[in-house]
Amino acid sequence: MAESPKKIDAHITWTPKFCKQCLTCVNICPVKNLEFKDDEMVSLDKCTQCGLCQKYCPDFAIEVEAKKKQKNGEGGESGAGKGEAQEAGE
Repeated sequence: MAESPKKIDAHITWTPKFCKQCLTCVNICPVKNLEFKDDEMVSLDKCTQCGLCQKYCPDFAIEVEAKKKQKNGEGGESGAGKGEAQEAGE
């Protein structure tokens, strides 16, 4: 029986057939989101999508959905450059 990838929370997919349960992902997670219960990976719904578990998994058994980039005007950038064009035209 081949075990297909399992979505364990909104951002993480785990592939049991690749996983040897080395606990690298559990130990590397900065928010302690991952653990194993009854030979199944479990998410505690605290994932920040940092991607460390995916990056350091030696078996490529875990995949983290990348954070979506914010569009201009939605927090982050203040639009610095817009004022410069206006000043040059004055």
